[in-house]
Amino acid sequence: MSLVPGTRLILVRHGETEANVNQLWHGALDAPLTPRGEQQVAATAAYLARVHAQDPFHAFYVSPLPRARSTAAAIADAAGLVPLVKENLREFDLGDWEGRSFRELQEQEDLWGRWAQDPTFAPPNGESPVSFMQRAVGALESLACKHPGARILVVTHGGFISSVLSAWLGERPGDWRAFDPHNCAISVVVRGDTGW
Repeated sequence: MSLVPGTRLILVRHGETEANVNQLWHGALDAPLTPRGEQQVAATAAYLARVHAQDPFHAFYVSPLPRARSTAAAIADAAGLVPLVKENLREFDLGDWEGRSFRELQEQEDLWGRWAQDPTFAPPNGESPVSFMQRAVGALESLACKHPGARILVVTHGGFISSVLSAWLGERPGDWRAFDPHNCAISVVVRGDTGW
């Protein structure tokens, strides 16, 4: 894979959802945007339309999940862009843990403890942090190779963004927690001579 210095990824997390507010694990599941999430999306879309007018994005991609697609649709309408849906930009697949509360999972100390200590441990029927990170990094590096030297706008998920930033900028496994973006946060990473 040949990655060109100067390639820029603009990573946008979707707007706030009911699951975010209720602290439910939604990876493959979806939840509607809250009224606050709708406001976040409108503000982000207006901002990115201004950015695009000054320094155009060359490509625009989005996760297939509805919360990301509705966020991307608002950006598309404001900026006059058309997002392409990419399956591998979806959020962490939590398998049988989908839809459960953070508190409920933390109370299952044997599973939660293993999850916290072993990045190769996957929830039943889900992805491990390691396999998810490999998928997420591979997805973005593939887009960067497809658009060398370009400005690539990507609307995706908090777990996806924090996992990628951890892989590229973190110092040890589990650093993803330090890079967890707020809803509608914009993270910009640039390819240098030695990496992102």
